[in-house]
Formats: sequence, structure tokens, C-alpha cells
Amino acid sequence: MGKLLKYEMRKTWMMKLIIFGITAVLELAFVATLYLQSGNDHEELLATLVLLLMFMAIGGVILIGVQSVMTLHRDMNTKQGYMLYLTPRNSFQILGAKMLENGISLVLAGTFFFLLGLLDVTLLFSKLGRLEALWDMAQQFMSALNSQIQLNTEGVLCLVVDLLVSWLATVSIAYLADIISSALLNGKRFNGLVTFVLFILLSMLLSRIQRLFVGQGMYLSTQMLAQAAVALVYSAIMYVASAFTMEKYLSV
Repeated sequence: MGKLLKYEMRKTWMMKLIIFGITAVLELAFVATLYLQSGNDHEELLATLVLLLMFMAIGGVILIGVQSVMTLHRDMNTKQGYMLYLTPRNSFQILGAKMLENGISLVLAGTFFFLLGLLDVTLLFSKLGRLEALWDMAQQFMSALNSQIQLNTEGVLCLVVDLLVSWLATVSIAYLADIISSALLNGKRFNGLVTFVLFILLSMLLSRIQRLFVGQGMYLSTQMLAQAAVALVYSAIMYVASAFTMEKYLSV
């Protein structure tokens, strides 16, 4: 499993390097603007850079998941993954390495962006003290995600955990839909449409299960953590179903 995990990490390192490279450029621009510039447009430029960093954090996490699904698709449908399936590894190990790599990448990316956000907020308040415009913008951004979220460390941390695990569950659903497409529907009419519908139905099922298990009377932070727990279990179920399908229909 360790060798498979290293192999998967090598296949995805370039995208991560690009994501963190762009983030580093934006962060340097943010620090330079904060400490080297002044004037009427100072806070406006800072607000723009903060917004760009937020979008970079969200977009980076999304791209990591999308790349994982695309890599799986190429491994199943092109010569890129042919040798992988000739190794003395079963489908549970091969797919497990892919899911583990994606999970580790999401956790590391989420932790990185969360700590970077805390650092930037600390720098902003230590330098400027009062930041009503920036604070209002951040609060509006959080309210767009969930109107009940309080802009504090606990609330944001629980939100990050919920979003990361929910995205991992979405990736695991995409794994299963893509594997079924390649194993059972390959070359058949309406393959793409059936795969898309299956993905939507499985995603809706996850949302429904979360509503069943997450009580409305819970504190918001507890609700988000409960949703994350359900999503994690759902991811495990999707993994077992995906690996079983691969082992039965795609294993050479």
C-alpha cells in the first residue's frame, strides 16, 4: 500500500505545486500591500486580495478532488494505468491508495489554508486594528455558505471539517459512478447521461441520510461535525462498492 500511495502522490504533485505557487504569489502580494502601501485604495486592494485568497482556497480544494477523479478515469480507460492493474495488488488496495492519497491531500490543503487564513487575520488586526469593511465582507461570505455560522475559530474550523469531508464523499461518489461507467456501461448508449444521473442520485441520497441523522436541535457546530461523520461513513461505503465493482469487472 505504501508504494501505491507514493505512486499516486507522484501523479498528482504538479497540480498541487501550481495551486500552492499561485497561493504564495497572492500571499506575498497581500503582505506587501499590508505593510508597504497606504492611501485611499489600501483597504480596497486588501479586500480584493483577501477575496482572491478565499477563492483560491476553495478552488484549490475542489481541483484536488477533481484531479483525483480524472486520474482514476485515465487509469481505467487509457494505457496510463495498464501496468498498475498488472501489479500483484487487488482493486481494494489500488482504489484504497487513490482514496487515501486524496483524503491526505484534502486534509493537508484544508489545514494549510485554514492556518494561512488565521495568520492573515492576525496580521490584518495587528497592523490596522479596525477593519470594518473587511470584516463585513468576510461575514457576508460566511453567511452565503450558512447564515447561522458565527465568524469565530470554532465555527470556521467546524465548517472547514464539514466541507472537506463532504467533498471527500462527493469524490468517492464520482469514483463509483465513473467505475460503473467504465466497467458496466462502456461503449453503451447514453453512458455519460446514465453516469451523471447516478452521480446526482447518490449525492442526493447522501444529503437525505445526513438530514435523517443530524438533528435540528443540535448546536450548529455539532450539526456540522455530525454531517461530516455521516459523510465519512458514506465515503467508506462508496469505496467498498467501487472496489468490489473494479475487482469483479475490471481486474485483469
